[in-house]
This record gives sequence, structure tokens and C-alpha cells, in this order.
Amino acid sequence: MAWTDSRIFTQAMFNPLLAAAWSTTEPTTYGANGLSADNIAVTLWGTGITPNKDDVVGNTGYNTGQWASGSNEIKDATNWPAGGASNLLAGKAFTAGSGNVMFDANDRAGNGNVTIAAAFGCLVHDDTITAGTVAKQGLCYNYFGGSQSVTAGTFTVVWDVTGVFKFTN
Repeated sequence: MAWTDSRIFTQAMFNPLLAAAWSTTEPTTYGANGLSADNIAVTLWGTGITPNKDDVVGNTGYNTGQWASGSNEIKDATNWPAGGASNLLAGKAFTAGSGNVMFDANDRAGNGNVTIAAAFGCLVHDDTITAGTVAKQGLCYNYFGGSQSVTAGTFTVVWDVTGVFKFTN
């Protein structure tokens, strides 16, 4: 098993900061509007990958590097399809306080009865980014703590009380 924890991709945080502090253009996007306006998708993954928070930006997007769709992506053709485009986050919000900034969203349930076997984690990515250094740039990956499965039921990703991801100073 290669999953050990949940992390924010360094590049997902570095690129917006670099654009705001150093450049007049966003380094990885053409036309993306930020987390509030963009479609943020969730894809499920098995054990055949080793998530790396410090991966180069070109390897953090959905369908790039180890996140390439194929035998490692866990999907249901009808209700949790490849790519996560129909599994978008709703209720997105940032909150801040006590030295933390948190990105949160509603828990993400599949779109109906699914059969999902051996999902170990998910990739949360910006599905609106279609060009630049990497399309569908990964924001974070979340480890489920072990194998999670459902047969002819609802598969739901339940976010931690600290959100989809958070920054702590």
C-alpha cells in the first residue's frame, strides 16, 4: 500500500501565490477563476500509486503522471465515472481563524447506486483548468485510512472536520 496520509500539493499553493506576488499572469491556468467559481472534482484511487505532495506541477493534474486514468482509478461507469466531472464539490467555502485557513465543501456522495471496490483515497482537482502547465491541476489528495468499498449503494467521501484541506501557520 502506497497511501499513508492526506496532503495539499505544494504546487497547488505555490502557483497562486507566485502569480499574486511575482507575476501578472497565473502560471498554470488559462481562464480559471479560482476555487469559488471553478468546478472542483473528486476522483477515487486504489493502491497502485504513491502520492507525492512535492511532485512537479505537470504531474499533479488528473490524467497526468501517476494520476493517469486507467487501472489505478476506481470508478463506476454510471454514477462515479472516470475524471470526476460529475462528482463536483458543492457548498465550497473558505474559513479562517486561530492560525488556520480551511477550504471546505459538502461531503461528496456518488450520483446513485454504485459498486466501488478498494478505494484507498481521492484526488481533488480543479476540473475547470484546461490548459497551461497542467490541465485539471490537483489541489490535494486524501487518504481514506484503508480500503473502502460499497456494493449497490451510495459511496460518500466524508471530509474531515478540518475541511477538504487547511493551511496552518
